[in-house]
Amino acid sequence: MTNKHKLKVAVAATALLVMSGSASAHVWNIGWKALVGGDLNFYGVSYHGGTIGGAGSVDDFSANPAGLIINGTSITFDLGSATNIASDCTGIGISGGHTGTCAPEWDALGLDGAVQSIPFPNDTFGKYAIINLTPAELAGLGIGAGSNAVTLTSFSPNAHWAGLAFASATVPINIVVQPPSNVPEPTTLGLLGLALAGMGFTRRRFGLSK
Repeated sequence: MTNKHKLKVAVAATALLVMSGSASAHVWNIGWKALVGGDLNFYGVSYHGGTIGGAGSVDDFSANPAGLIINGTSITFDLGSATNIASDCTGIGISGGHTGTCAPEWDALGLDGAVQSIPFPNDTFGKYAIINLTPAELAGLGIGAGSNAVTLTSFSPNAHWAGLAFASATVPINIVVQPPSNVPEPTTLGLLGLALAGMGFTRRRFGLSK
């Protein structure tokens, strides 16, 4: 992991206690989007609205680490990634959640999919935060190009970002990742090989030299 994604093992233990013993935990949607080049963005939606706080606030993930538990590993939201959803609207967090919610900002993300917490299928879209993972970081989580079975939930020491119960915490969901941009796909490699072989044949057939 890079410095922007420090693992929070101690916080994860606290988060498990929060998730199992508190009704005030408030991430109720988790979404994801595969990016060209192999990166993958994860999004967590908190139903606490209002202005994003500054240094030392619940939205300052350096002072108050919060994030997602991905395949059993706790990773903090990117610093400064908390974003207000201006409408602060109440509506359904669609499972599979591309568009159709009451929050235009969430719909505009163009997500590949989403999951919503079990107890709260209908609540306020207040703000969201992002975790961007590179292909190398994804590989460290056991996630590679193509289709992946992934478990997700969230953690935080404060109510704004702490996790509710997500079915995917125990039942893996399918996430598809784009291949890294610097690694040719198998089809591309095959075509390149045929082209090189053809060039060699042409040189021999017509007596061409280098």
